[in-house]
Amino acid sequence: MFILEEFKFALKKYILIAFAYLFIGITCGLLMKEAGYGVFWSFFSSAFVYGGTIQLLMVGLLKAHTPIITVGLVSLFVNSRHMFYGLTYIEEFKEIRKKSYLKFLYLALTLTDEVYSLYTSSKFPERLDRTKTMLWINALSYFTWMSGCVLGNIAFNFINFSLEGIDFIIVEFFCVVVISQLITDKSYISTSIGVISSILAFLIVGNNFILLAIIFSMILLLLLKNKIVTKTARLIKANSKLACECDNFI
Repeated sequence: MFILEEFKFALKKYILIAFAYLFIGITCGLLMKEAGYGVFWSFFSSAFVYGGTIQLLMVGLLKAHTPIITVGLVSLFVNSRHMFYGLTYIEEFKEIRKKSYLKFLYLALTLTDEVYSLYTSSKFPERLDRTKTMLWINALSYFTWMSGCVLGNIAFNFINFSLEGIDFIIVEFFCVVVISQLITDKSYISTSIGVISSILAFLIVGNNFILLAIIFSMILLLLLKNKIVTKTARLIKANSKLACECDNFI
């Protein structure tokens, strides 16, 4: 009974990101196929990389025959932002690890930007097992993303029109991410660091500035870690209060 209640609550929250996961996943699958990588690679990357940002970026890197070491470093730096998400929930995750290492590992490895936003903006009813509810949210999101990537790869075989220019969605995706960051991050710390790091890296090495920009960004983010974590904690508290007020209103 409780499992059903937890699933229903998780499903209600997950719907907020479901369509974005599905359609961006389909696009990622289409791009993978266009680059010459079949269904297996779409499934493999979505299952083990599981990061929309880096998967979209990775398509371009693979098409450009970028050395695997560079791809690995870029993936590490791009996905390292998840460390800051983990820091927010470090105490809660420690408690989960004491009870079940597998649950802790799964929650840690499937904590994405969108899932994190659901955590911070949702008030979990006290009658529900919070850990099980989080597991359901993560599992539904994970399954949807993998399904989208595989479906997109398969759908490519049945498309009769030209997909020329579809890779521009990568630029659009990053524009949406930046705009979203500007809206939610009132201090503009992360966005400012990204812009400054990119400009500096471009001035130093020219067009191949991405890796150096990421390195600069990570160094600055680590130096400002305490300030960012403090700000994130305040944001979570504010979002939780707002969610509580909305639930009471409903």
